Amino acid sequence: MWIPLLFFAVCGATLAQSTATTGAIHGTVTDTSGLPIPGARITVTELGSHATRQAVTGEAGQFHLAGLPVGVYRLRVEHPGFAPVVMPQLRLSVGQTLVQRVEMKLAQLTDSVEVREQSDALDSASTTASSALGGERIEESPAQNRNYLNFVLAAPGVLSAPGANPQRAPTSTRSASPDSGFVFGGMRARNNSLSIDGVDNRDETTGGNRVAVGLEMVQEFQVAGAILGAEFGGAAGGAVNVVTRSGTNVWHGDTTLFLQNEAVNARNPEVGENRKPRFRRFQPGASINGPVRRDQTFFSTALEQEWEFSEEWSEAPAAWLEAMNRALAQPVFMASGAHAVSRGLFPAQDIGTEFSFKLNHQTHSGHSLSARYAISRGRVFQDVHALENFTDRSARASSLTRDHSFVSSWTSVMTPRLVNDFRVQIAQRAVVITPNSSAPMFEIPGVLTFGQAWRLNGQRTENHYQIGEGINAAWMRHLLSAGISIHTVTLQSRLAHRFAGIFVFPTLSDFLQARPDVYLQAFGDPHTAFSTLPVGVWMQDRWAPASGWTLEAGLRYDRQAMPPGVPASTRNFAPRLGLAWQPGGRGPYVLRAGFGLFYDRYPLAFLNDALQNVALHYLTGEAAVQALLGHIPAAPRGRFQVSPRFPTTYSRKLTLGAERAFGQDTKLTLELSHVDGFHLPRVRNIALHLPPLYQLEQTARSHYNGLSLSLNRRMSRELTFLIGYSFGRTQDDASDFDEHPLDPGNLRLDWGLSRLHQARRFAASAVFEPPLLGDVRGFHNVVIAPIFTAASGRPVNALDSTDAFRTGAYPISARPFGLPRNPFLGPAYVSLDLRVMKGIWLKKDRAILQLGAEAFNLMNHSNPLRVSPYYAAGGTPLTSYRQAVETLNARQMQLVFQVEY
Repeated sequence: MWIPLLFFAVCGATLAQSTATTGAIHGTVTDTSGLPIPGARITVTELGSHATRQAVTGEAGQFHLAGLPVGVYRLRVEHPGFAPVVMPQLRLSVGQTLVQRVEMKLAQLTDSVEVREQSDALDSASTTASSALGGERIEESPAQNRNYLNFVLAAPGVLSAPGANPQRAPTSTRSASPDSGFVFGGMRARNNSLSIDGVDNRDETTGGNRVAVGLEMVQEFQVAGAILGAEFGGAAGGAVNVVTRSGTNVWHGDTTLFLQNEAVNARNPEVGENRKPRFRRFQPGASINGPVRRDQTFFSTALEQEWEFSEEWSEAPAAWLEAMNRALAQPVFMASGAHAVSRGLFPAQDIGTEFSFKLNHQTHSGHSLSARYAISRGRVFQDVHALENFTDRSARASSLTRDHSFVSSWTSVMTPRLVNDFRVQIAQRAVVITPNSSAPMFEIPGVLTFGQAWRLNGQRTENHYQIGEGINAAWMRHLLSAGISIHTVTLQSRLAHRFAGIFVFPTLSDFLQARPDVYLQAFGDPHTAFSTLPVGVWMQDRWAPASGWTLEAGLRYDRQAMPPGVPASTRNFAPRLGLAWQPGGRGPYVLRAGFGLFYDRYPLAFLNDALQNVALHYLTGEAAVQALLGHIPAAPRGRFQVSPRFPTTYSRKLTLGAERAFGQDTKLTLELSHVDGFHLPRVRNIALHLPPLYQLEQTARSHYNGLSLSLNRRMSRELTFLIGYSFGRTQDDASDFDEHPLDPGNLRLDWGLSRLHQARRFAASAVFEPPLLGDVRGFHNVVIAPIFTAASGRPVNALDSTDAFRTGAYPISARPFGLPRNPFLGPAYVSLDLRVMKGIWLKKDRAILQLGAEAFNLMNHSNPLRVSPYYAAGGTPLTSYRQAVETLNARQMQLVFQVEY
């Protein structure tokens, strides 16, 4: 069925253009009595590059200009017998359709020009709510690691993913299986769309972000929980859609330096010593953009380097340190290669590099070409995490991450009503994780894990080849579009998970007596080499049947060709329907409704376990004790397989919303969301006994109801702010693909609050120049930018310290005392970041020196990132339950030096 649709899209791809990286201006031209004026000439000019597009109004006085790059435009309307109308500043955001109503007056003895300041803040043609962030909002705000993704969490309706640390360098890998870091509508953080310049930037193995683009290269990005445009697909969660900066006719650039030293920082609460751990960061950067040939060819480039030297904490319990090391000195442990555990600080390091270069060329006929190359490289020494338990330094790892990305696009304006867009991507991601230890992993839940953590030994190379073609055709009151995206991903990996072996000791006493309860080890060939081919085809109609009305209807089809042995789903039709109504056609209100299905792709890390040629020892009780002694019985072996029914993950989203404008700059937005997730990945022992037969299956589900409220003011009179509040409830029966059920034969026992659930979240950010300070000598050009965030606690599971019910589950899923899944809440989150900058003109209106300071977590609130989920051991509650395994940074101060010209 998908082949005819693919053929249709390829044939139709000479007709439309995606709005993923661009915007559109739609309008109506009338006289003072409200009658339409056909034949009026419309000219829009982008102020930075002087790129010009033209159109002519139809019989109904309407015009539509699609495929316009993000930027600020001047719009001019001309018609014989009428005075020209000029709108000098129309700000167009990514994915936005700007609706303008133009009223022309009869020409008098002397022609006159009517000038209006700028477009309204109201998104009257958008059928769902979204936030566009860029400009001063990210350039002037505090950003600890200079990562634009930090600002995604300032948008309403977005939650941080459990365990995600946005404060660390974006170039590096600090987790065994990092995701995107964001939760939209209760869907997993691996289900989001991450795109840069209209092409995919998602790590296909884990769902995280790939190449890191420096903050100075970001022009604007869009954040949305649901975008109904059919060109958006391949993700069941939300979307982060980035457009990088292009050069202009005016030379512009900056040189920056960020410095940090532990002397002015607070001590992290997890550190069990009185002295502050070492933490020094040195981050220089430079950017420049301008013309190669004025009005025609432009470039933009940026380079940033980061050196971070720190100390991390090894968490062996002080009261039992000597006893544990005496036990490890016994022959039974020494034979396994285990060494002494430690308590105290140890050195760590993070080195990162980001470089981007972009070239744009536009022709006199309206065509434009662009090419961008980006590379990022990150190296972490000794501080990669993989566990939800207290860890010795031996259970951590080092990592090396390298990303390359080449993206090229060609946008052709065939007629004023017909725009074509073609994009190509070639990219590679390589990740190497090297464990700090080669010994087996010894786990005492709720006490300590040491040895080689089970997911911290591997390397992988992921290659991406993507082409996309799309078109927009304006016809009367319709904007018709169609297109296709073909994305080949190849993975070559050696993920030696569990190969060093895992011993689980239910209690500290069991460890001291050398009596493990569970032994698990994989053996065989961990190497894999396979490819997958996601294909998306879409068609859509945006119809404006009357003034103030927008109807959006689309259909998308997704198909993913799978590796041999993995069934492929073929019924992935995704209808989309949206409505926006502005009562009266020009009032301060917009009402919205939207519905759509959103199909996702399979994370390759999930598939990899079944595609490896490996088997498993899973031994319990006395057999596990014998395994520690080196006597592994010839027991039946466990293995992985793929379910014969393997449907694609998808979500079903329903949104209702309203928006009200307060003047031209401020708007209040409300959106209600109902999101159901279907066919989410999980692992289950379908043998229901030992040895386990682990089946990868698409049987988990999720349910979300939520409300988001935001007050947004764009930059005007030296003030911009975004205030958002989110309230919701998320339930599911598995929160990640490696989560096992309590009872493999009764999945209903796991339905409950999701690990992703966060009932309330408040985020407020602003950038402003206090007007009173401008009148005080020496205090002009002072900019203050705070970001305040507060959120309620997340659910914490209550686990037994071993596989008590012998289901073969690892990570452990057994819950004691008949407790439900995720029964308790963790601590709340509160943080205030602040930047204060003072500008000194080196050359008036041309070059400025900016000096300032940034504070992160200024109130020094302790914000645990991960807490211990182990509730009981040997039938006795553990005192360490819900204690912080890792906390976000305590208060940190950073100095900023910048020359901008």
